[in-house]
Amino acid sequence: MRKHLIWVLGLAVALASVAFASLASGAANTQEIVVQVKPKKLPKKERAPISLNVNVFATNPGNAQQVPNPTTLALVDFDKDMKFQQKGFPTCDPTQFGSQSTTQDVKDACPDAIVGSGTATVVLKSGPGLPPLTVHAETVGANVKGNKVLLHSYTKEAGGVPLVGSFKKSTGGSKYGQMLVTPVPPLAGGAGVITQFQLLTDKITYKHGGKKLAIVSSKCSGPKKLDFQARFTDDQNQVATGTDTVKCKQKKH
Repeated sequence: MRKHLIWVLGLAVALASVAFASLASGAANTQEIVVQVKPKKLPKKERAPISLNVNVFATNPGNAQQVPNPTTLALVDFDKDMKFQQKGFPTCDPTQFGSQSTTQDVKDACPDAIVGSGTATVVLKSGPGLPPLTVHAETVGANVKGNKVLLHSYTKEAGGVPLVGSFKKSTGGSKYGQMLVTPVPPLAGGAGVITQFQLLTDKITYKHGGKKLAIVSSKCSGPKKLDFQARFTDDQNQVATGTDTVKCKQKKH
């Protein structure tokens, strides 16, 4: 049975937030990203399969209940020692999913392309004078043709939210290699916001063209550390940035 991957990105991302206009103060969001990599002992030159656990948070101290402003674009940057490999892996058509689609619908339609599943925290607007309602969402990731990934979340209260992220060359700085770019639509028609999204990647290897490939791999070169960055743009064109660094060790051959 193939191990599953929860895409980082996603992870990005999928921390795309739609805040409540009545609660917005105009202040910028606060972004945080926390990452774990296993194993920490990696080759110096050749990349090896890894598991990746990414947890992304957004808050806004200037808003009521610290609900973040709406996010319109999510970028997650990955260390240049890392690589996301999708060549030869089965793909899924994301256009078949919408607000009524559950995570199980994605799994049923694209069983061979599934690359992960997980959870998120969603805040939904309540009645007048009442605090927002916090609910927990299910998520699923599926490989999409063209170096893309479907990040689909679902709650009974908010419905389905299919996001499609694209892997591109990072624009976040010289220490990053790839980034996941995810445009973000409103959640539940503007009545909800995802405030936390966890992305857990198991080691996944597969064969293509007679070669053994890994969905996510990494090495541990000179600095002996892996850098990560989350950059989220809100509907006021404000960019909130969070960073994290994971130490790694060089494996002796």
